[in-house]
Amino acid sequence: MSSRIEHIPAFESLQAQIEGDLQPVRPLATTRWLVGFLVFFVPISGTWLWWTRGLRGDYESLGGTWLWGLSAVELVLGTLLLIWILREAIPGRSLSWQGMQGMAATGLGLHVVITLATFAKSPLIVPDGMQWMYGLYCFRFEVVLGSLCLLFTLWLSRRGLTTRPRRVGLLGGLGAGLTADAIWRLLCPYSDLGHAFGAHMSGILTVVLGGLAAAFVWEGWRAKAWRSRSSQP
Repeated sequence: MSSRIEHIPAFESLQAQIEGDLQPVRPLATTRWLVGFLVFFVPISGTWLWWTRGLRGDYESLGGTWLWGLSAVELVLGTLLLIWILREAIPGRSLSWQGMQGMAATGLGLHVVITLATFAKSPLIVPDGMQWMYGLYCFRFEVVLGSLCLLFTLWLSRRGLTTRPRRVGLLGGLGAGLTADAIWRLLCPYSDLGHAFGAHMSGILTVVLGGLAAAFVWEGWRAKAWRSRSSQP
């Protein structure tokens, strides 16, 4: 079969074009870039936020397990999602649709469990009339932290041959959002479920939507570049 294909004129023309377009490329960035970024980003951003805003007031009531331990679990899962997304930049190593659904459900489910566990251990309610103020406050910081992680992950993925940018945007946004929440929950003084699901969860989902929006822009840019190259004589 392969010998018959090789003598088809259209195939020979395509093969000649590919051979003539071969150029040296930079090596694909490995996951070490992402891990290195997080190794610096998480402690630096966490230390800066702790220095300027202080650790959450109920840290003694929560103890090490519910405060540091749960944040560490959420941080690890967020990092694993970001690392896994880099597989999409390598042809033939894409994540299946079922696998993507499972990882997304696991990430969101973990956030729900951590939120409920924190509230059960230390049920601090946002004062009346302050819900919107504290909600926007936490929402803003989670989106900023998550967006920084997401942008770096998208930059790494763009250097490869990502065939499904929307998957990168979806899971990359979720991983970045969980990473941001793992940092910010160390400082947020309230475990109110309405606040946690209204501000923190919406911050995570906003980063996810931002990832999807970036993916659509990415796809549009690639389609435009392809049409431009195709139109050239």
